Amino acid sequence: MKKLFAPRFGFAWNPGGKGTLAIRGGYGVSYDRLFYTPIQNFRNNPPLRADATLGSFFGTSFTYSLGDVAKPNLGYPVDPALRLGLDPHNGIIGARVSLDAIVQTDLGQPYVHNWFFGVQRAVGHGFVVEANYLGSAGHKLLSISNVNRYNGDMLDGRFNGFNSSFATMMMAQTASNSIYHGGTVQVRRTFAHGFSVNGALTYGKVIADSDAFSATTVYQDANNRSIDRGLANFDVPRRLSIVGLWEIPFLKNNKSLAGKVLGGWQLSSLAILEKGNPINITNEAAYPRGDFNADGTGGDRPNAPADAVKRTGFSRSDYLLGIFSAADFPRPVAGANGNLGRNTFRGPGFAQIDASLMKKFAVTDRISSEVRLEAYNALNRVNLAIPTTDLNSNTFGRSTSALTPRQLQIGLRVRF
Repeated sequence: MKKLFAPRFGFAWNPGGKGTLAIRGGYGVSYDRLFYTPIQNFRNNPPLRADATLGSFFGTSFTYSLGDVAKPNLGYPVDPALRLGLDPHNGIIGARVSLDAIVQTDLGQPYVHNWFFGVQRAVGHGFVVEANYLGSAGHKLLSISNVNRYNGDMLDGRFNGFNSSFATMMMAQTASNSIYHGGTVQVRRTFAHGFSVNGALTYGKVIADSDAFSATTVYQDANNRSIDRGLANFDVPRRLSIVGLWEIPFLKNNKSLAGKVLGGWQLSSLAILEKGNPINITNEAAYPRGDFNADGTGGDRPNAPADAVKRTGFSRSDYLLGIFSAADFPRPVAGANGNLGRNTFRGPGFAQIDASLMKKFAVTDRISSEVRLEAYNALNRVNLAIPTTDLNSNTFGRSTSALTPRQLQIGLRVRF
């Protein structure tokens, strides 16, 4: 067991000691556990067991048959292509076997650096302004991908792979990295009569070479992962959030029945406006309709569109009608990677207002209750989902669905 060094420190400084200015910062290293799946999956490898893959795509035959529970093997005949023994490449004779393995002799431990620096200042009239810079860098992140493929393999109409006796060879590696830089500006103000508001504007950027750490990752080119380095699919470059709280003063201290029912309510609201997430243009069809680099794995990106094709500034109607057509994206030469980067474009923005009305009731000295009425997406704004990004789809370039519409919720909590 390795002795991992994970230092952490922080500081806070109040220059002048007047309590109107605060400077804070910190840094730390955190480690993550290795995802257990690649290790557990070893039990599915030969010689314990094997998942055989048959079909013309792999140069083997297979037999169709109807089953019969009254017969041995449920009535399914043993395919002639399935035979005992190993071939010269250590695969089973007559079929291809899928493997799970670790390509590194010593997997690294995934870890992340986190850092923060912020300044908070009281500027008068009850306003507090805060500016923060924060970042994180992930290293030795786990990825699991099929490495038994190479560009141009399918040009002869058949999948060969580096080792022709095997189908997919899912290799686990801790070689991925990610980086995030972000800055926020917050303004807070507490007003009279129980009203307060807090607004925050965030700028940030997340870059990674994968969006599926600790799970199966599909790289366009397993032998050139650098071309997949780009914006993460959850990247949001700008976000504005505003939180408001109002303790409604009407009948608040009234002891009558009307005061007990109608007084003491608290109204809060949260508004979020943010730029859309990145979208990744791919073709999910098999070779030759898709799989441009002909390595036997689909999901490849095409070449970048011409400069005359609009790339930004899309309206809601553009997303509904289609921001692109499949013809905008040229096919690369068969067996070659497209030159379009990952997550190059952006989907529609997001805007939503949530509201909550809450009141606490004292039933007895020891029992209290809380009633809460909540409205998510209170204005019922239509937030479009990202458009279809598969070039092989009839709806490519169009948003065909929306995110969650308005939802109302009533809750009761009793404490004793």
